[in-house]
Amino acid sequence: MLFISLAIITCVVANVLIRYSQQHYTYNVSSVLLSVECTKLILCACVMRYIQPAQRPKIRWGFIVNAGLYSVVNFLVYKITSIMEPSIYSALYQHKLVWIVLFSSYLFKRTYSPRQYISLIVVCIGCVGMKLSDTSGVIRPQAIVLILVQGMCSSLSAVWIEKMMKKKARPKVTEDESLQKLYWFLSDSFQMYMFGIPIYIFGAFAQSVDRHSDMPFAMFASLIGIGVIEGLSLGAVFVYHSSIVRALVAAIVIVLLTIIHDVYSLRVISGVFLVVSGVIGWTWNKKNPTSISKAVLKQSVV
Repeated sequence: MLFISLAIITCVVANVLIRYSQQHYTYNVSSVLLSVECTKLILCACVMRYIQPAQRPKIRWGFIVNAGLYSVVNFLVYKITSIMEPSIYSALYQHKLVWIVLFSSYLFKRTYSPRQYISLIVVCIGCVGMKLSDTSGVIRPQAIVLILVQGMCSSLSAVWIEKMMKKKARPKVTEDESLQKLYWFLSDSFQMYMFGIPIYIFGAFAQSVDRHSDMPFAMFASLIGIGVIEGLSLGAVFVYHSSIVRALVAAIVIVLLTIIHDVYSLRVISGVFLVVSGVIGWTWNKKNPTSISKAVLKQSVV
């Protein structure tokens, strides 16, 4: 449960820091993201080297699929927000939870109970309720199609990462099973970041090169530090849990951010209730409540 708790906490802290920095400073967002990815790349390489200096993992070209899907998702963000109210887009984008389950069922041959499907729909409705702050915008058919495509690409990317990272046939690098699993998690993370960095480089140079940055170094370092921990903990959720648990973590983060920012209305409160109920319903075991359910309950109360 360490990685789930760490992912929830770091996601919340990262969102709060980003919101604060955007309100008080001017800076190149893509450059910060690039710095985070490079730091994660270096950290993974150092720890891998420490565990097994002689091992040289082969390149896994399957991670190019994830990089390609991520590029499409990022492109569609700018395209959709230019023709639709951002709050409506953010709400409708939550349908990706459904696609994650469908892709997970297909790629992993998993089966889920009717209770779990109903719970997931409840989570989606709850997220939409919390995200939908402005309903005055016009919803164009073109935007709906693009949101569906983006949701499919984002969900497939998440499930594909899980599939790549949960490959079972791995060379033995150490007799310690926990270090063995950690090593290959870092190896896969290293390659995922390696294929993704060119996208961040393009984004950094695509922004205005003469844009002045007045962000203090301490804030810059804080953003990078929390971004590194956030990225690695979310990656660990894929390996030690699943892409669906990763999606539920995102839903709980929305709940906590809503509470932190004091955004209260009947719709928002109903959304919080639906998300928490749906997450518990998804993970609940009548005979023995799962540790995930307990962690979610604990994080929701905090």
